[in-house]
Amino acid sequence: CGVIDLQFNIAAFEHRAQEIGATLDQLPFAISSAMNESAKVTRRTLVEQTWPTAMKVRNRSFIGRALRTDYASKSKLSVSIFDSLGRAGLARHAMGGIKQGKGKLAIPTARVVRGASGVRQSKKPRNLKRAVVKGNLIFQAEGRGKGSKLRLMYKLTPSAQIKKDVPFFETFRAQMRQEMEHAVPLAMLRAMATRKR
Repeated sequence: CGVIDLQFNIAAFEHRAQEIGATLDQLPFAISSAMNESAKVTRRTLVEQTWPTAMKVRNRSFIGRALRTDYASKSKLSVSIFDSLGRAGLARHAMGGIKQGKGKLAIPTARVVRGASGVRQSKKPRNLKRAVVKGNLIFQAEGRGKGSKLRLMYKLTPSAQIKKDVPFFETFRAQMRQEMEHAVPLAMLRAMATRKR
């Protein structure tokens, strides 16, 4: 879903390490452990709260399969949560953007009836009964004879502006910061307990 640059002040971690009697050589292990624990909680929040709150979820297992975590190590103090499937345009949901169609995109008007899972099958462009295409517009004919009318149902366009509608980045930043506050001291204590003397 793109890259989030979330940085932490290492001096604050060094100060905290000294407060609890840890040595600086324990910091990389402790920080990487804290980052990994924080990333696990953050991913769970994205899967269980952020996505289903923002979207009408049809396939409940999809987002859990899509979001994967690249964990930190002592030599790589960074974590990332990324879209491993590359489907459903998660980056566009997170940032907004332009959706390009292979041909033309059919943008529904307010007359298109939507159900709980989106546009009803019978109202999709290819299934629309008595459809009339004029230029880049799709109409539906209603009525018979002199009383018949054309109702505008879709506008055809090569691209469409997609609004940002899932706060992936905002959740990541807030949750990681919150979790790191708790995870770093605990990770330092664990590092002290397992350090070879």
